[in-house]
Amino acid sequence: MGMRTPKAGRRHAPIWLMGMTMLPFGMLGGLSLVTVPQLLAARHVPEAQIATLTALASSPLFWLFLVCPVLDVRFTRRSYAVAGGVLTATLTPLALLNIGHLVVLGSLLLAAWISAALMQNALGGWFSTVVPHENEGRLSAWMNIGNSGGFGIAAAVAIEVIQRLTLPRAALLLGVVQLLPLVIFPFIPVTRPDAKLARESFGQFFGEVAMLFKNRDVLVALAMFLLPSASFTLTNVLSGLGNDFHASMRVVSVAGGAGAIAAGIAGSLTLPLLARRFPLRPLYLGIGIVGALFTLGLLALPRSPVTFVIAIVGQNVFQSLALTGTFTIIFETIGRSNPLASTIFSVLSAASTFPIVYMQAVDGHAYAWRGLVGALAADAVLGIASCLLLASLLRWLWSKPPMITAATGQSA
Repeated sequence: MGMRTPKAGRRHAPIWLMGMTMLPFGMLGGLSLVTVPQLLAARHVPEAQIATLTALASSPLFWLFLVCPVLDVRFTRRSYAVAGGVLTATLTPLALLNIGHLVVLGSLLLAAWISAALMQNALGGWFSTVVPHENEGRLSAWMNIGNSGGFGIAAAVAIEVIQRLTLPRAALLLGVVQLLPLVIFPFIPVTRPDAKLARESFGQFFGEVAMLFKNRDVLVALAMFLLPSASFTLTNVLSGLGNDFHASMRVVSVAGGAGAIAAGIAGSLTLPLLARRFPLRPLYLGIGIVGALFTLGLLALPRSPVTFVIAIVGQNVFQSLALTGTFTIIFETIGRSNPLASTIFSVLSAASTFPIVYMQAVDGHAYAWRGLVGALAADAVLGIASCLLLASLLRWLWSKPPMITAATGQSA
């Protein structure tokens, strides 16, 4: 059972441009998690309702892997990625135009997130079959830059565009921008789905899930992603804590916008360089430990606007390092010519988003308990503890005989 690979020697888009295909996914995140809450708050919608709406809308990031076997059968992954991208760019503006109707707004955002998540998982499975192993780190970096860049751009300019152009015109413009990265797709080689999987995709999927737990690399990846070893959730919390640092709204906006984007690019491009010198999984845990120590170090600094900027930029550097490492580990775990590449990509990427959610709740409760000190300490201590636990797991697993590799039946 195998995947039909593209013909050798065919010209294709450079790695950095392939990464820009993640822009629509990132833009949806910025619009639904930053712009929509701002618009709803301006309409005096209660914060609890806003939080519930955005949480439910983005929930496909956690459960959509259950239907992602469809991405590995019948049609090419490029076809699925195009369909997901077009639907995302159509549904997002429609959601913005229904900002005054919460039920319709929530339903459209949910549908947009389903489309975007399908697009992301199709891209992940597709790219894993066409990019050489030695370029996976660079691809991971640029995919993260495309994602975080799209998020930052949408979060930074959407409100300004809406105020200048009116909501209908701004929504149309934002939808067109989301469509632009699709012009890259024709310049990336296509892999054809395995004909056998078209007949037995879902049965094969559940068998593959069972096989995942006999694969050493997948076990380690799942453990790393499910535990808060390098989630750096404070990037999602600090923007609301500007007052604790006596930072003005302008400082918060600049640090969370331009500062976060610059930090994200720097961290993403640094990971491939580090991966050349250090083993990938220990490097990932090292990023988690050093980042947690940075978080603890913030407690020793004065609560000033300068410290706020340092915190925002530093947390985003470490988060981008970790996210790029996540993509790289996923690609390495999938391997070459895996017929269920999108399925495995979706399972592991879903696992990687899980600690971001529960750690945000933990950090919030810690802040309510002991203020800024509680939030920083809880995030850092749990991160270090998770990294040490996982380091012990790595040593234990590597001392064991080889295990069976998922999807191939070969020893790993």
